[in-house]
This record gives sequence, C-alpha cells and structure tokens, in this order.
Amino acid sequence: MLVTQGPLPDEVTDLSSGYRRVPAGKIVNAVTWMEARSPVPGLPQPLAMTRITRPDSAAYRTIFLEIGAPWLWDRAAEMSDAEMSAHFADPRQHLYYGHDERGDHVGMVEFSVTDDNEIEITYFGLFPTLTGRGLGKRLMAGALDQAWRLTPGRVWLHTSSIDHHSVIGFYRACGFEPYAAGFEITDDPRVKGTLPRDAAPQIPLIETEWVPGAR
Repeated sequence: MLVTQGPLPDEVTDLSSGYRRVPAGKIVNAVTWMEARSPVPGLPQPLAMTRITRPDSAAYRTIFLEIGAPWLWDRAAEMSDAEMSAHFADPRQHLYYGHDERGDHVGMVEFSVTDDNEIEITYFGLFPTLTGRGLGKRLMAGALDQAWRLTPGRVWLHTSSIDHHSVIGFYRACGFEPYAAGFEITDDPRVKGTLPRDAAPQIPLIETEWVPGAR
C-alpha cells in the first residue's frame, strides 16, 4: 500500500493518458512474473554449485551488495546478523554460490521452497565484472539443476524493469515463460539510506517533491 503525506498536486495523475506520478523517494518497477513447469533441454553445462547453509554475515552482505547494488538490491543491508542467521536456518531457504572450473566464485542464487511445493528464485546474479562471458546461463543451469532435484510443481521468479534490459529474453532462453505482469512501488534505498546515493546511476534518484511552477 502506498501512503503519502497529504494530497499530491492535480498534475501528478493524468488519467486520460494513463500516466501516474509517484511521490519523491519512491521507485516504480514494471514487473513480469515468469515460470517453468519442467526442465528444458539445451542449457549449457551447469556451474558447480555450493549450498551455503550458515553464511558468514559480513561476507554474504559484501557479496550480495557487490552483485545487487547496481540493481538496487538492499535486503542484505537491511538485515541484522541475527536476522540473516535465522533466515538461512530455515531449511526452505536455499543459498548457492556458483564456481567456475578454476574454483573461482562467480555469482549467487537464492531460492525458497514454498508450502505448496513450488520454488521461487528470489535472487540471481553474477559479479558485475564477469557479465558477458556466458556464465549467467551456466549459473542458472546450476540453480535449476538444484531446484528440479526437489521435484517442485513449478519454478518461478519475477523480473523488474530495473533489471538489465535483456533479462526477459535471458529467462525465456532458460525455460521460463511470462504469465503475469504488474507494478511494484517501493522506497528508494538510496533515499532511505540502505544503499549509497551513487548506486545504480542509471536509475533516476528523485528525492524532492515536484511543485508546479517551481524551478
């Protein structure tokens, strides 16, 4: 639910055109939900995947933010060490680190097993310096190999317009198909202080409410 402090100016919403302006300090994502109902052939050789059941909090936070801060991931910055430990102590929560043939850590995947025997991939990403080398599809192949071993009814995820522009094509190539779309409105983590102000410079930082006629 979006809560604002008092009414916004009339110019904020143009119902005839479909435009909606949100308050300063918020970000808007166009979301696409995607699912896979069964494994698909043709994925590349999976990366070696190591499940981490008791991650070191500082190390995990560093990895999470290095991979995710460019896309405004901030959950690890919000969680205390105790909250992180409790989260991963739940056997339904799976954290994997992917490694290449040399044993180098290249990325991470998190997924959760739901009570209705479905798996949601919640976080997935490579270290920024390693993109463009074909490792992403191999990391997803490794994640799906682990997920399908649990015989879920389906594996699903959702994308965001904040993600890389090629993300829907990437997930489709990995066997996922879109099944729903919507919007998400959240607090900008650069405004609330969980990420640096210079994170994700490709996403506009708007923290002052626009007033008609003001400059």
